[in-house]
Amino acid sequence: MADNFYLDNADLRFHMEQMVDWKSLLNLRGDIDAPESPFESLEEAKEANIDMLSDPLGSLAAERIAPRAEEVDAEGCRLVDGEVVFPEGLKRNLADLAEAQLTGITLDPAWGGMGFSKTFYTAATEIISRADASLMNFFGLQGIGDTIQQFADEDICAEYLPRMATGEETGAMVLTEADAGSDLGAVRTKADLEAEQDPETGEWLLKGSKRFITNGCGDVLLVLARSEDPAKYGGSRGLSFFVTRKSERVQIRRIEEKLGIHGSPTCEIYFDNAPAKLIGRRGRGLTKYTAWLMAAARLGVAAQAVGVAEAALREGRRYASEREQFGKPIAEIPAVAAMISNMRMKVEAARSLLYATSYYVDMQEAAEKKDLKQELKTYSRAADLLTPMVKYYAAEIANEVASESVQIHGGNGFMKDYPVERLFRDARITNIYEGTSQIQIDWALPRLLRGDMDQLLDSFEDRNWTTDEIRSLNVRQKVGREMLREAIGHLQGRDTEYRNLMARRLVDMAIAVYVGWLFLDQACVSQQKTVMARRWLAEMLPMMRTNLEVICSDRPRELDFLG
Repeated sequence: MADNFYLDNADLRFHMEQMVDWKSLLNLRGDIDAPESPFESLEEAKEANIDMLSDPLGSLAAERIAPRAEEVDAEGCRLVDGEVVFPEGLKRNLADLAEAQLTGITLDPAWGGMGFSKTFYTAATEIISRADASLMNFFGLQGIGDTIQQFADEDICAEYLPRMATGEETGAMVLTEADAGSDLGAVRTKADLEAEQDPETGEWLLKGSKRFITNGCGDVLLVLARSEDPAKYGGSRGLSFFVTRKSERVQIRRIEEKLGIHGSPTCEIYFDNAPAKLIGRRGRGLTKYTAWLMAAARLGVAAQAVGVAEAALREGRRYASEREQFGKPIAEIPAVAAMISNMRMKVEAARSLLYATSYYVDMQEAAEKKDLKQELKTYSRAADLLTPMVKYYAAEIANEVASESVQIHGGNGFMKDYPVERLFRDARITNIYEGTSQIQIDWALPRLLRGDMDQLLDSFEDRNWTTDEIRSLNVRQKVGREMLREAIGHLQGRDTEYRNLMARRLVDMAIAVYVGWLFLDQACVSQQKTVMARRWLAEMLPMMRTNLEVICSDRPRELDFLG
């Protein structure tokens, strides 16, 4: 077992230490020149980020969290007399995170947080997820505090955030219902203003059921509920956002029996006139506050997926180097060697997309705080497109890599004797929760069709690349972009149903082009990434040609073949 999950990960270190544009990010955030900044220089700020990823995060993940993962998975969470009981390993993990002061990473120091960037938090989430994917569902819920900080008034912030920053209280996003999963506009849970209360400052009473709530036993619950008359304000228009505490009026009815992430309790909750406070404006619960929270959650799940994929890659590579068949390690068998090589390429591609996305999310939030309208428009367009794309892609890659690692293990991979069996189960949720892969594709499609990726790709296309080989690869990249342009142009002239049918192929093409240029950008720093870029293009260009041909075929709808 490695003793540090940051120091042993050369690709993660490459991104954090050489590819993240810390200068632009920290300057726009005001982490260096602000009067209250603890850092005197860019180098000092960058070093503080890197040092924390190494210790406590990297060492804690490797030395304590990962060794407990099997125990946590086997014991799971239980419901006893209406109370959720955590496995002992999870209790120790949560205590360790609090002791290391890792429970308020992005919260403002005014509320006891650390005020670090989303890029740092994304790397931290990847490291924790590699150790135990189920623990990320506590660590990654720091977005609950961020949402309160972003939209609630100062009194609510003062009531909730200090204890969340110290890890004394955990949170949950309470959105979905039995008949309102991806379609949150169908939420039925009601919020009634308590008699004689002021609608802006008074308490509301929540009544109704919620299902599939991660950490639904948490202390602080952000709840999407219907505050307006559905006859007048149907769908999303009648929904508002509320915060409530765990109490006797918040009943845990059951814990779901799940395929994976057993250390994370998924609860069914019943609100029996639970007192709550309104966050923000009435009627904006889904369109503004939930949308903001979900975007942050999707970036977190993408980081979780990359962490799981990294763990599965390592398990497959380790087993292949140790398992001998036909007189040699199976890693020397060409078919197995090719699998491992492809797994590595996929993980590095997902990680590249992940940190490109987190950078734009950071820049978007910083531009908004400084009221930089033109910069905000640019960064928002990139972040709003890349977030669903990375959530989709990283989750699919986690599932593919975990499955391939099981295959490398052969029969042993199907047994609980090896960690890869747990990783395979844990990976499966990543392309379901916080919006399925299909939902992410639906979100990305209109943004691609209206040209939101053009500015991102333009910044690469005519760059003064550093070597003849990279310039040659850039020529091939342009071929891929021309295919993407042709596919977009074709779908712009088709009806909505056909566009949706071909959406996944178009999104795959867009990811292939963008990641290809990310690899070329990295190749200017690392010769190894030149090799990766060449390999990526060799794999992706044929895929793009196939997808373009299918998109332009105007073939009959798949639905016509059902029956």
